[in-house]
Amino acid sequence: MHLEHTRAMRPNISHRECLGRQIHTYLVTPPSRPAQRRTRLVTRAQVESTDAAAVIGRHKPIYKNANFPTDAEGRTYHLGTKEGEVAPRILSVGSVGRAQLLSTLLDPPAPGRPLFQRMSSRGFLTITGRYEGEPVSIVSTHMGQPNMDFVVRENRAVVQGQMAIVRLGTCGAVQRPAKLGDLLIATHGSIAIRRDPDYWTLLESSYEPSHGNGGGENGNGKGSANGGHANGANGARAGRKPYATSLPVPADPQLAALLAAEAAAVVGPDRVVEGLNASADSFYSSQGRTGSDFDDRNEGLLGELVAAHPDLVSLEMETFQLLDLARCSKGSIKAIGMCVALAERYSNAFLEYRKLEELEISGGTAALRALVHVPLERTPPAATASWAAAEAGTAAEAEGVEVERKVQYVWD
Repeated sequence: MHLEHTRAMRPNISHRECLGRQIHTYLVTPPSRPAQRRTRLVTRAQVESTDAAAVIGRHKPIYKNANFPTDAEGRTYHLGTKEGEVAPRILSVGSVGRAQLLSTLLDPPAPGRPLFQRMSSRGFLTITGRYEGEPVSIVSTHMGQPNMDFVVRENRAVVQGQMAIVRLGTCGAVQRPAKLGDLLIATHGSIAIRRDPDYWTLLESSYEPSHGNGGGENGNGKGSANGGHANGANGARAGRKPYATSLPVPADPQLAALLAAEAAAVVGPDRVVEGLNASADSFYSSQGRTGSDFDDRNEGLLGELVAAHPDLVSLEMETFQLLDLARCSKGSIKAIGMCVALAERYSNAFLEYRKLEELEISGGTAALRALVHVPLERTPPAATASWAAAEAGTAAEAEGVEVERKVQYVWD
């Protein structure tokens, strides 16, 4: 793979303005094949901040640890970052565009030193700089709980000491007083909503449980694992529901209070609603969106959720995973989620898209302020060397490569 750039490598192929910042674009051309030659685009920031072959293309780094894959530099498998490139205070956003938008809120970098940016081969963008003098990172998380899992675990692996993570996303407002354009904060924590495929399996009259699978009362295959019968609809009606909800997981109370106060200061207290969040495993079925193409059996789901959780205000797909992992991080992560109400599920109204950017800026400002003001324990680096970096160093030393243990932080 090589970079093709004409006129003495000046950024003249194309460029665009992104919120006042010029993002140059380079052509990246993989090696030719007899019947195929592809050309892709990569931004100048990607070229300058990382090895282009690690960002896009067919050639991948070599990973040796299947348990927690990192390459020889200590870069993680999905996010592609290593120790020193991610700050302990992280703003998690859904899209790459939102990450780029909110990066304009960061302190201007020193002359000749652009903000650190790295786009991984999986499409995760990490931007690291400072806000009010404090190191922060903005990370595009994409959608769904598995992607949030990548972001939390892999950032935890390359950051020393305690961390704080604020998610800023979009959501549906489930009930009043939450309304279009409000900032909905998961101060009361989050619940998970999961579509239970076994419900539909038990509806099938041809279903028979496998022998020896622990099903039924005696594990002899004569009953279903949930206590129902294996003969079709009777099993589904024996107490199993098509959608399962978890108990709430808490948000960090200190970070939640800071975020609520900062959000109220930015947009006004009447545009901030605190309550319980729900994170679904689907944009459609487990969020109560109905249609005729699939047998989702979710017509009454939203009403059931509101009845069971009167403080429920927001519905999306990521916050539960963030809060659940923070809870299980042995005290090393403080986390909270906040969303812009993009839709009113109770009225079926949708926010005008032209208004979204202003709300993203407002929410991002509040989130960054909360992040830099929440106190974090500053454990000495020697005592908290990241697992990924330590693993990479051990692997390199095993191959006879001299390893420099000192970490270079991109915000210094």
